[in-house]
Amino acid sequence: MKLVLPRKILLPLVLGIIASLAIAVYAELGYRRLEQANRQVAAALEMQSALHEALALIVDAESSQRGYLLTGKDEYLAPYTSALPKVDGAFNHLREMLVVNGTPAQRDALGRLNNLVGKKLSELEATLALHRKNGAQAAQALIDTGIGRRTMVDIRAEVDNMTEQQRKQLDEAAQRWSADVSFTRIGMQTMTLFTVSLLLVVWYLVRRDAQQRERHRRNAEDDARRLEHEVEERTAELSELSSHLQKVREDERSKLARDIHDELGGILVSAKMDVAWVEERVRRKDAEASAKLERALQALDDGVQIKRRIIEELRPTLLDNLGLSAAVEWQVHEICDRAGLACEVATPSDDSTISPQISIALYRILQEALTNILKYARAKNVSVDLGVAEDMVTLLIEDDGVGIPDDAQFNLLSHGIVGMRQRVRALRGDFAIARRPEGGTMIEVNIPLGRAPEKLPEPTPAMA
Repeated sequence: MKLVLPRKILLPLVLGIIASLAIAVYAELGYRRLEQANRQVAAALEMQSALHEALALIVDAESSQRGYLLTGKDEYLAPYTSALPKVDGAFNHLREMLVVNGTPAQRDALGRLNNLVGKKLSELEATLALHRKNGAQAAQALIDTGIGRRTMVDIRAEVDNMTEQQRKQLDEAAQRWSADVSFTRIGMQTMTLFTVSLLLVVWYLVRRDAQQRERHRRNAEDDARRLEHEVEERTAELSELSSHLQKVREDERSKLARDIHDELGGILVSAKMDVAWVEERVRRKDAEASAKLERALQALDDGVQIKRRIIEELRPTLLDNLGLSAAVEWQVHEICDRAGLACEVATPSDDSTISPQISIALYRILQEALTNILKYARAKNVSVDLGVAEDMVTLLIEDDGVGIPDDAQFNLLSHGIVGMRQRVRALRGDFAIARRPEGGTMIEVNIPLGRAPEKLPEPTPAMA
């Protein structure tokens, strides 16, 4: 199932994602600015160090030259000799740094400084050459002219100028670095606060949505429980009504059976006695009238048999007088023998623990099941097993017919099955109907004993 987030939750999430991306981009830009400022600071410091190193080399060369002029010893020229190539290396390094990080003014200043250093080194070389050629006094006379000192002053001034420029550049880079750090910190704090706010909003919305869902779920559960309770109440009412209607029908059947037995039975017996008396007296005088009376007696006997069958169908006297086992055996043999079916019946020897209410329910279920077997099953064999345990009575009915359709037991229009199930449900029992694996249909009924039976109709008197 596709999950769709509500817009009120989706919008803060999108804003949170955008804010996170903005923080990442801002942090990357800030890092690059800081890295650039750091490179500028490092370059400025390195350039200052190179300038001071070059100045120190020139000072060392000048000091070495003067020591040699004063003493005349060659070992004083060792610092001068070693300083010359280092000066060239230092200026080459400065030139490379200015090409990458310097300004045009700095590169011009380096050119002037390079010329001054070259001039100073030429003066040192000329003084040494004059010393070697004309002696110490000639060299000292050249020094006393002040040419070398003015050149050195110019060199120092140019170095100081370049150092000042580098210091300013260093200060600007440091200020920019500090400003970038402050700006980045403020930006990160702001974006973090915004992100936390969005997360709090999302948490609040999710929590409120979860509470609403939970409230809707509880309302749905309450509605479902209320509906289920109403369904149970209606089902109980319908069950009670069905049980009441069945009881009323049994009462009416019992009353009708008693009325037929008492009234119609008495009429038929009285009429038979009178017709027999008349037939006895006219037998020798009028043969034709006697034959008519004999036919009337036969018709009265047939009427008595029909009366007995109707009474048994309305209210079985065997059930009331001899118990459920006898009624089951009679009913099975009566129907199966009339239909030509082979039957097997198993009943308990003692069925006194079965209440009249359960007995009539099982008897009616048996009647309905046998009727369905005759109508639909096309069976050849029927088996009925009635069993009684300590707390349960069981009725098992099986046939070898075509079997019940798969949807018949759940079809509300199958009134016979619905009626059987309702009778069992009213007694808190279990009803099951299914196709047998070997073919045919099986009906199993289990009803607990020990329930207080409802008042049933009075037993029907024995048939005359």
